[in-house]
Amino acid sequence: MSDIALFYPEIFLAIMGFVVLAVGIPVRKSIVNAAITFATLAVAIIMIAFTPYSSAYGITVNKFSEYFAIVLLISALFISLPVAKYLGKRSEIFYSALIFSALGMIFVAETWNLIIAFVAFESVSIMTYIMSAYGGKQRNLEATVKYFFTGTIATTFIILGIAFYFFSVGTFTLSTSTTMVSADKPTMLLALLFLLIGFGFKLAIFPMHQWAIDAYDGTENDVSAFLSTGTKIMAFVIVLKIFLVGFSSYTAPVYFFFVILSVLTMTYANVAALSQNNVKRLLAYSSVAQAGYLILVLAVVSYVGIGNKPSVVDLAIASGMFYSLVYIFMKGGSFLAMNMVKQENVTFDAISGLGKKSPYVAASFSILLLSLAGIPLTGGFLAKYFLFLSVIDGGLWWLAVIAILNSAISVFYYMKVMRYLFWEDPKSEFSTDNGNKAMVIISAAIVVFLGVFYVMFPMLVNISTQLVG
Repeated sequence: MSDIALFYPEIFLAIMGFVVLAVGIPVRKSIVNAAITFATLAVAIIMIAFTPYSSAYGITVNKFSEYFAIVLLISALFISLPVAKYLGKRSEIFYSALIFSALGMIFVAETWNLIIAFVAFESVSIMTYIMSAYGGKQRNLEATVKYFFTGTIATTFIILGIAFYFFSVGTFTLSTSTTMVSADKPTMLLALLFLLIGFGFKLAIFPMHQWAIDAYDGTENDVSAFLSTGTKIMAFVIVLKIFLVGFSSYTAPVYFFFVILSVLTMTYANVAALSQNNVKRLLAYSSVAQAGYLILVLAVVSYVGIGNKPSVVDLAIASGMFYSLVYIFMKGGSFLAMNMVKQENVTFDAISGLGKKSPYVAASFSILLLSLAGIPLTGGFLAKYFLFLSVIDGGLWWLAVIAILNSAISVFYYMKVMRYLFWEDPKSEFSTDNGNKAMVIISAAIVVFLGVFYVMFPMLVNISTQLVG
């Protein structure tokens, strides 16, 4: 089969991105643009599932890249319908940006080439700048400005890191074999440091996280859902490839960096969330804490080494893959639940009594919060269980203890939210939008389903071996 078949999903998305612009300009109805975008992303998922496994022009399609490409498309699909209600007359701009973001995400998932990954990553960033500013409110613009300038700083570090990586190994392709020639080169350590800082901003790990708190709080709830899920998972994918494949000969510094950052990130974010009175900022700090859990994967794999204890490596990577899927629904659904409040500043008083006005939505929101905390019978519990199990099997039991304690801390502020939902009287008006209510309920149902249907996890263990591309 021709190599061009590898790019059919990307070509389709590129064409449909312009189609949405062309159709949307005369129609000017957000529901039409939403329907076209939803159908486009759904078809793209099907196309990726049937794309032949092969490699050409810097793109490698295997089970690992296919899985993350589908997960990232789901994160875009997830907000395509609920956001329609909150868009103005120029919704075609937002939806074309969403489709082009999905296009860039697929390239990030399917490439092990730093140049392609960088261009694709930045294309997604540019599209998200447009999406976060959409609406034109002062708080939207302020959040976007902070997001933009932080993204620019991160891009600078990433470019420097890529340059030093090329000077060290002589190629932009991430491979466990090419990194062997760079042993003891100081430029390789510089590359590691710059790439860690650059993608640390993108992943929103401590102390490079503050932009995420302001951006998630200042943008529309649906955009916050996408920024906190799709772009974060995309950053996680490229971080896995860079530091576990591209720096496979530098396991010691990778381990020390990520174990320290993981502990600081989850601890700081969970403690900071305890004092929040704004629910969206609380969810933003929770998102930062989740990033701390995710990068435990890199700490474990770099500690045991790619070639040592392969069962632990596969378990850790598979747990990160499963966590990514569950995270879309439990975090994205939580931000969509904020649409129930008819005010921009979502305080605890604003959500008070939601359980009395919309009991199904409040119960679903609570399930999502319990999943984020890692309570049994939810997908979040299984994701943390497998992740912490890999940490223990890798010999880092003390790190697992810290992670478990942090999960216990998170229970306190999640329970605080639930207390206001059910045990306080309503103090404000709530939305009656049935579409948004349905999305929150569906998110909770999927999270519960993933919590009890864990048959797919052994499949992920087998797929995880293809991280090396």
